[in-house]
Amino acid sequence: MDEFDEFLDEYDDRADRLVGARYQDFGRAVRRFLQLLEEAPEPSASRLKWLRSLFPLERVQSEVMVEPSGMVGSGQLDWPDDNETALSAQLNLLASFADNDNEALQVARGYFYSRSNNVNDTLHEMTGHLFEPMIRDIRRYLSRNRDKPLDPGLAPASDRIVRIDHNRPEYVETVAAIEDAENAAVASNEIDPEERDRIKFELNAGIILLKAQSVRQSAIEAVLVRALKWLAENFAGAALGVVADQALQAVLKLLGSS
Repeated sequence: MDEFDEFLDEYDDRADRLVGARYQDFGRAVRRFLQLLEEAPEPSASRLKWLRSLFPLERVQSEVMVEPSGMVGSGQLDWPDDNETALSAQLNLLASFADNDNEALQVARGYFYSRSNNVNDTLHEMTGHLFEPMIRDIRRYLSRNRDKPLDPGLAPASDRIVRIDHNRPEYVETVAAIEDAENAAVASNEIDPEERDRIKFELNAGIILLKAQSVRQSAIEAVLVRALKWLAENFAGAALGVVADQALQAVLKLLGSS
């Protein structure tokens, strides 16, 4: 048995433990599964790292997850059609549960219907319908590519260069949305003055980055996306949170379509 076969043997064991995990053990099972992926032999390790970069969690939340209407299991998950992109999105959603068991349960309740109110039954609806097929797909994907080194030209998606067309209506709308969020943040009395000053300059820096003919996606995500996400999460439900989220969605849409 070579190194890759040993990896697959351990992969199957940890996958079984993840799929069968109860609520109390789910976070640990997720962490152990993800840890194994990080320890995969080459070229699988590099391929998995690249795969994770294709569709980050922010895009999953904004482009894939259609909010539930209020009824249990009424949410929709609109996964990308491309296999690698879909695997990236699903893997990043799973990773978001590693340190937050309650988040996994909330997603399970919102997007997967269970006739039982038992938390473990609800969780198993999600793992059985979403993550068990994903785990099988990743295993097949890695097996098909076990001896295929990643193309050196494939940089992580977060490091890709995004071309900015300043004549597109989407660009103008995005900048206007960021400016609205900045104005709302500056006018808010709910933000600590030091935080308000930081947010103002980060949003300004983001607008400056978007004025270039091209920009590195990782720079936009590190400055602009992070600042808008902080506002949207910390002031959810308030006017400031609403305009920040609108600006965030506009930025993500611009990056995805450029």
